[in-house]
Amino acid sequence: MTEDSTAAVRYVPPGPRRVGRPPGPTAQGALSREVIIDAAAGVFARLGYDRARMADVVQASRLSKGSVYFHFDSKETLAVAVLTARHDKWITAVQQLLDRHAPGVARLRALLPAMLELHRSDPDAWVISRLSQALAELEPTRETVATLTNRWIDLVATVIRDASPDPHHLRIDAVAMATVLVGAFDGTKATIDIISTDREQDLGVAGALLERMLLTTLALHHHAEE
Repeated sequence: MTEDSTAAVRYVPPGPRRVGRPPGPTAQGALSREVIIDAAAGVFARLGYDRARMADVVQASRLSKGSVYFHFDSKETLAVAVLTARHDKWITAVQQLLDRHAPGVARLRALLPAMLELHRSDPDAWVISRLSQALAELEPTRETVATLTNRWIDLVATVIRDASPDPHHLRIDAVAMATVLVGAFDGTKATIDIISTDREQDLGVAGALLERMLLTTLALHHHAEE
């Protein structure tokens, strides 16, 4: 055997064996997490946050208990993930619908149809405000809920500013108006959810009234400045 052939078969000891989770998210892990969040959203919608149990989520997801707890170690953590994922999804969807219209009154008028489309396409939109309220009452999650709610307020405030004839001299506080509008929409939605036999139709009627009130307020402030 030559020196070259000896080098070719030289034994190389194996490196240290890796144990535990592979670094970073995997495709399968991301899919499992999405399945769990979707299942939990349905459970929270059906039972409410207080009555829902992690065992209910395990059953609804059809995954193992270990898999669910691998991603979420508590109901609170899971609820925050549901709320965050849904807000991210919905804000993106609404913004895409608004972006079809030029900034201004046209985009402001597109805001209500965008919100109605959201509620038509995803029934979870009807109950997520309940989950927000439940988590807002818990000190560890209150700040997260406030941050997510402020994202909606900022979106609406931007639309309002852009619809003003002179946004640089808008005397009315766009953020304050957006806060009232978001609160009114959520409160109206909660009331309709309780009393209505046709939620989508009644929300459309109530939303149109909110839109008219908003446009009237903007017009009155514009005339007052002239």
